Amino acid sequence: MDQPPTVTPLTALVVNENGQLTYMGVDGRRRVIVGDADLLRRLQQIHDDNGNVDGGCGI
Repeated sequence: MDQPPTVTPLTALVVNENGQLTYMGVDGRRRVIVGDADLLRRLQQIHDDNGNVDGGCGI
């Protein structure tokens, strides 16, 4: 299976109206990193429960 080409992020991460974690690439296209709103909500809950998460996940 071919890997999609690497795209450099141009913007910070944004949660859209559908609860998807996204970023804008240098090519002008918005990409979805986490497309499952329930998963994103759980990741945010884990972050809130643990305070500052080591590793700089940015969530």
